[in-house]
Amino acid sequence: MGGPMIALIAGPCPPPRSVQGLGLPYLAAALEQAGHEVGIFDTYPALPDDAHAQDPDELLAEAVAAQGPRLVGVTIHTPAYAGRVHLAQCLRRRLPDALLVAGGHHPTAAPAHLLRNSDFDVCVIGEGERTLVEIAEGVRGGQSGRGTRWLAAIRGVAYKAEGQVARTARRGPIADVDSLPLPAHHLVGLERYDPHPVLGLRSQGLLTYRGCPMRCAFCCNPQGRRARLRTPSRVVDEVERVVCDFGVRGFNVYDNLFGLSRAHSLAVCDGIVRRRLDVVWDCWTAGDLVDAELAARIRAGGCVTALFGAESGDDEVLARSGRGFTGAQHQAGIRALLSAGLKVRVFLMVGLPGETEASVRRTVDFAAQCGADDVCLSLHRPWPGTAAWRNPRAFGLRITRGPDFEGYVETDSLSRAALLELTESAVETLKQRGLNSDILRCDRFAWEGFPKQPVGC
Repeated sequence: MGGPMIALIAGPCPPPRSVQGLGLPYLAAALEQAGHEVGIFDTYPALPDDAHAQDPDELLAEAVAAQGPRLVGVTIHTPAYAGRVHLAQCLRRRLPDALLVAGGHHPTAAPAHLLRNSDFDVCVIGEGERTLVEIAEGVRGGQSGRGTRWLAAIRGVAYKAEGQVARTARRGPIADVDSLPLPAHHLVGLERYDPHPVLGLRSQGLLTYRGCPMRCAFCCNPQGRRARLRTPSRVVDEVERVVCDFGVRGFNVYDNLFGLSRAHSLAVCDGIVRRRLDVVWDCWTAGDLVDAELAARIRAGGCVTALFGAESGDDEVLARSGRGFTGAQHQAGIRALLSAGLKVRVFLMVGLPGETEASVRRTVDFAAQCGADDVCLSLHRPWPGTAAWRNPRAFGLRITRGPDFEGYVETDSLSRAALLELTESAVETLKQRGLNSDILRCDRFAWEGFPKQPVGC
């Protein structure tokens, strides 16, 4: 059979796509460097005009199977858990001998459950480049035809073994992130992308470092707590390559906190300016990590929008959530960004540890007074792998769990109904005050009696 020996799937979304994560391009680059043929599948095949009732997962599985891969890797984030389990069933029917490997946030957080309840053979835990290459080497050497015992020699995996789930020793994060090859942008099909909804032009993801030292109760942080910085010139090399080789000028910087290392962020921005790269980008930040000087350099480097993870306007809620910043620090950072001419989009949550009606009012007041261009409000949804999910009582939370890792929180003083109402009323209050605000996430589940909601990619 022709085609790639290894197929990688993320998303997927109906075509055309406008947003791309970095997981698959990095994995594909590492596999190609090791001499493997790789194909990326991040969109569903276009449905024929007469195929309205066809299952898109079945069509995708057919397209993947046509390439004859011996290994199929699938990225899974918890909101899409049930859908990816279904996709694995479709793949298994067509590829009975292929090794099905799951990676991403969800397999890292709950590998044993996934393996016991799906057709996946292996879960990659944590960063996947080194681990997946070792698995691929085993498949290339014919090991996958002799059961799964050979996986015991690979660190950072869980796998099915004679009706049980086995887990190997932990694999630490990749210390030297510069040792990784640049992402395999040539496999993504950027020429088919629609303009990014925020930037207004085609874009590609970018990381200047991996890891995050913060201890937020609501974040699973699979890359570890040590920030591992890429050499700034190498980051700019990647930007230049995407611009020159693919004609893409937009970038979405996926660092958890741009400005975490002030000197590093300055060096990246200055490198873009020195090479006179005509680019447009956005980035995530929070607190007072970005001061007036850094904000000005960010703007000079082409950044137009800062996505600001304030999470709450109440200092007690921020402290109990482990956010690591105060409301005053958030305000200072927002002012610096606005003064440099950047658009600021603030993200806030209702239902974090310590939340009360009074703290929600303080969050609304913060949103109204901080000066941000846009406010996005979400109802806190607990995720596997987070501190809040593992030990909700330690944070003054109650979690009611449904099927497929769905769940909702209640605080010591606010019920589920109260939190739903407060989230909706907060947005309405902000709109009445003249702010451009909306609800980003406010999950209601069918098992609670609400109408079924569509699952995003």
